[in-house]
Amino acid sequence: MSSRRIVSGALFLVALSVVQFAGCQKSAGAEVAMNKEGTAEKGFIHPSWALTMDELTALTAALPKEIAEKVSSDPVTFLSLLREVLAEPADLFIMADKHHELKEDYEPDDLVNLEAEGVAVARNGLLLRKEAAEALSNMSAAAKASGIDLVVGSAYRSFAYQKIVYSRNVKELGQESADRESARPGTSQHQLGTAVDFSPISDDFADTKAAIWLQKNAYLYGFSLSYPEGYESLTGYRWEPWHYRYIGKAGASLVNSFFDGIQHYFIEFLQTNGDTLRTKVQ
Repeated sequence: MSSRRIVSGALFLVALSVVQFAGCQKSAGAEVAMNKEGTAEKGFIHPSWALTMDELTALTAALPKEIAEKVSSDPVTFLSLLREVLAEPADLFIMADKHHELKEDYEPDDLVNLEAEGVAVARNGLLLRKEAAEALSNMSAAAKASGIDLVVGSAYRSFAYQKIVYSRNVKELGQESADRESARPGTSQHQLGTAVDFSPISDDFADTKAAIWLQKNAYLYGFSLSYPEGYESLTGYRWEPWHYRYIGKAGASLVNSFFDGIQHYFIEFLQTNGDTLRTKVQ
């Protein structure tokens, strides 16, 4: 076969491929357009959700007015982030507080040593769930690059260990004061394996460079302040500027952008509406 015929044949195959690719692109584009058109016809507000604005408004009706208004002003961004949240393991968003108790034998099966993940700790043997530990390691490295040292003073606590911590606080502070800042066993976020206390674990932490850096950047790595100032009646605990919980990047972004930085509102929203939302996402 001559080289001219070989070249001609090759050119023909290339041209055919281009035509086929263009046809696929046109078909895919038409499909996307049809999906969007179908979404609009049904009154859905997001191509990945079978959800109308009225339905979303009903789901957010129990939230504070300012939060519900933020959601209604930008439902597409809200639902895009929420879709990412629902793709995460549900146990990342378990509610653990004075009204929602964990079982005594609850223990994550993917706990890892923080030192092994390159995280600075105040004492040896601190553990965290693998995903949270990796995110914490990345956050610590970013803080270090900015001249900030993040040191973890406490992380995962078993039911039994939390029982010891709580009893000690009751003896030192009295029952009433202890209940404002120490969880009874079974109600601590620390048992989830996704919460950390940064050192020093005291009100003095609020004025440190580490605390200021975390306020601005923690959400970028999936961490959220659990007990903000002025919300004790909601969270059950006084302000703890050192206590952060890992809820994933999408979750932390939702808290930061739509829930006024109040993690409790977000977790409660998922607790109440999670099953319904999962039937609406596509």
